[in-house]
Amino acid sequence: MKVSNTLQKLIKNYLLGFENKAEYDTLKKWFEEAEANNMPTDNDIQASQRRILQRLNHSMAFPEPKSIGYRYGIRIAASITIALGFAMGYFYYQHAVFDKIAPAQVAMIRPVQENVQLTFEDGAVVILNNQGKATQAIEGVQEIKNGELVYNDNANHIVQNTLSTPRGQLFKIVLPDGTKVWMNANSSLSYPSKFIGPERLVELHGEAYFEVSKNPEQPFIVKTTDQQVKVLGTHFNINAYDNDLTTQTTLVEGKVEVQHQQQKILLTPNQQANFKGTALSKKNVDAAEYITWREGYFTFHNATANEIMQQLARWYDLNVRLDDSEINERFSGKINKQMNLQEILTVLQTAGLNFDIVQNKNQQKTILLKN
Repeated sequence: MKVSNTLQKLIKNYLLGFENKAEYDTLKKWFEEAEANNMPTDNDIQASQRRILQRLNHSMAFPEPKSIGYRYGIRIAASITIALGFAMGYFYYQHAVFDKIAPAQVAMIRPVQENVQLTFEDGAVVILNNQGKATQAIEGVQEIKNGELVYNDNANHIVQNTLSTPRGQLFKIVLPDGTKVWMNANSSLSYPSKFIGPERLVELHGEAYFEVSKNPEQPFIVKTTDQQVKVLGTHFNINAYDNDLTTQTTLVEGKVEVQHQQQKILLTPNQQANFKGTALSKKNVDAAEYITWREGYFTFHNATANEIMQQLARWYDLNVRLDDSEINERFSGKINKQMNLQEILTVLQTAGLNFDIVQNKNQQKTILLKN
């Protein structure tokens, strides 16, 4: 039987545990009609489930959904869902849990309380707790205090490190050359324990603000998925989350060169480079507005509803289900992160955003955008 695009979408929503009552009724009726003369027994369903899970466990692994990064996983899951057949679909329906969260419960949702991790090139991991203390010694580190990791330039062995911040937490690091980096939530920075050679190369996924120590003989280069930024000594911000459509480089002080393949742009203070798709462009901005996240603010610049919700999901223990329809409104403003989540959502609702917060049977909370 051919499965329509609409039904495929309903099935995807159902497997995530976030279908609404109307969607549930539609799917239930479809399964019942399709299987009216051939409904499997409970034993058949359980046997089918075991076989499918065994095959999946040996063929692929799915990352835990978070923010909009799970879109790709959903597409795969949708294809698998159709292959599972009507029996598995009906089985899942018998175990559905769908709850809308009351405002009082929303107010209790706090920023994610997880630890910063430092990963070495051999795969070893050091945990940095909320006080910035490490569980073991780290090569080249001078001190760890007040939530700040400070390197010196005396490492005996040069190793590649990756510092990762969880959702809901910022972190500051001083690199071996004295460069200061403030990392936003849900970001990672890869760098060596000592800079040698003709350049100082680091790699960023997420968002960070850099104050680069001057060294004309050894340019500082920040590599992201889509571009690289070359500097001698300057202050700038890069927003390069892998699941965002645009990479932004905003210059506060000095000069930087932004490059994507053969395209190059030179920025001066209060200019911003934007990479989207295959094009690199620049515009004039107030750079100070793009670094307010360091001071504890959500800041939106002509942002879509989806972009706003992505920011919230990087800070709170929330997933986001993006709205597939066209929401033409754009939003600009600044909201203090010290407000509780319900207060923040009330501000956004006043601005014209419509959404629900729900949780599935695993207590995973998700923001559902609505028209």
